[in-house]
Amino acid sequence: MTNPTPAQVQRQGATAYTVHEPRNGQAPKRTFLLGHALGCDHTMWDALTQHLAAENRVVCYDQFGHGASDTPTGHYTMAQLADEAAALIEALQLGPVVWVGLSMGGMVGQELALRHPDKVSALVLANTTTHYPFEARQGWDTRIATIREQGLQAIVDMAMTRWFHDAFRAAQPEVVAHWRAKVLGCNTAGYIACCEAIRDVETLDRLHRIQVPALVIAGELDLGTPPAMARAIAGQISGAQLVVLPEASHLSVLEQPQAFIQTVDAWLQALK
Repeated sequence: MTNPTPAQVQRQGATAYTVHEPRNGQAPKRTFLLGHALGCDHTMWDALTQHLAAENRVVCYDQFGHGASDTPTGHYTMAQLADEAAALIEALQLGPVVWVGLSMGGMVGQELALRHPDKVSALVLANTTTHYPFEARQGWDTRIATIREQGLQAIVDMAMTRWFHDAFRAAQPEVVAHWRAKVLGCNTAGYIACCEAIRDVETLDRLHRIQVPALVIAGELDLGTPPAMARAIAGQISGAQLVVLPEASHLSVLEQPQAFIQTVDAWLQALK
């Protein structure tokens, strides 16, 4: 696993974050803010961070209940999570950022661009969705109930089968074990609260209001947020580009890090 240049974990209110300044010593070409998936933390972006930080400022942060961030009590909504991201952008004086989010991070990014359009200059939305149909919402309810009764241990292996496809799990068991431990290290109440926010996500009918460039990435093998969900997003944001990564399941940035980086690079080049 590629590690970026070490950056000290800092705090802004309840949120833990890291800042990677450009390694070339120049003023940042762009500023990126990276939002991770449910059950992960900011280190899921290590390979992308290492790449982007050559000439950009890259800020990564931990969602509530994850990593080194706190776990505010109560239910979470996607609007609340987006407002927290906006507060971080404001507090750090980042200016409009290129938001890169995967799964839950992609949902937060959509809501951030809708609620705080002045805070976002471009969007990368990977392995994510705008809403869940009734049956899937029931599935989230079942997961939440299971965690409440039995803890994260009861759902972690199921999560690994959805995050990583069979061939990847067989070839890189150490990576799977690493991220399995990350899930088990989450604050249970925070994980459940984030599940509730994800279950209730609803942005499809508002996405047409987003006016910034957008890259939508899907994993060919993703069962949780399949390519059809990505196509729905790309179809609602004017000018959005859709890329489906072969041999990638839900955590595409971990399964196919180079393909993910190359896809982002090509899209950024086209923004010039």
